[in-house]
Amino acid sequence: KARRVDPELMTADRVGIEMMAHGGSIIEVKRDAAGAWGVIAGSKFARRITAETPMDLTGPAAGHERMKTAADPTGRRVLGMINNCAGGMTPWGTWLTCEENTNNYFGKSLPVGHPEENAHKRYAIPGGRYEWSRHHARFDLSKEPNEANRFGWIVEIDPLDPASTPKKRTALGRIKHEGAAGIINKDGRYVVYSGDDQRFDYVYRFVTADRVDTQDLSKNRDI
Repeated sequence: KARRVDPELMTADRVGIEMMAHGGSIIEVKRDAAGAWGVIAGSKFARRITAETPMDLTGPAAGHERMKTAADPTGRRVLGMINNCAGGMTPWGTWLTCEENTNNYFGKSLPVGHPEENAHKRYAIPGGRYEWSRHHARFDLSKEPNEANRFGWIVEIDPLDPASTPKKRTALGRIKHEGAAGIINKDGRYVVYSGDDQRFDYVYRFVTADRVDTQDLSKNRDI
């Protein structure tokens, strides 16, 4: 049985290491003449996307009062993605990656009677498995009750543009995402399926309003 690390041993440096280990990596690989695959060292596409990488919040929840924090009064900019699970590639070449059990990263309790109390309970927040709130105020619910609302989304990343900013696509819903598998439907619209990795919950389907432009893939970036 796994044993939880003594919270007192989780120094700021150790928490920092955990935060840098979360997220995902973009690498470039190449097959040599012998047929073996290998990572291209120093690739211009290579980068780490961590719990501290700046990201844009997009879609219907972006800018909502429940997404605003002291560090981001606009509710449109967030640092990082955490507890990433499976994802997939879109027809226009971007990578979808899912935030799963994000409740585990938040500590402390909400102020008594806070309007987020019921919503947090639904998501089992705080999970308290990590000790990030000891060293980073944004994971301390008593200080930043809205920060948790900014996690639990599907993130879209352009792997071919190292300067691009990852986007949390709030239109695809906020759950404990167990993957994001997509297809182009017979009518041309893009469909994304995502399961909630919470006991006795559901599988969800997102369908774009517009059809995929197969002639000019760049037009699908905000579909």
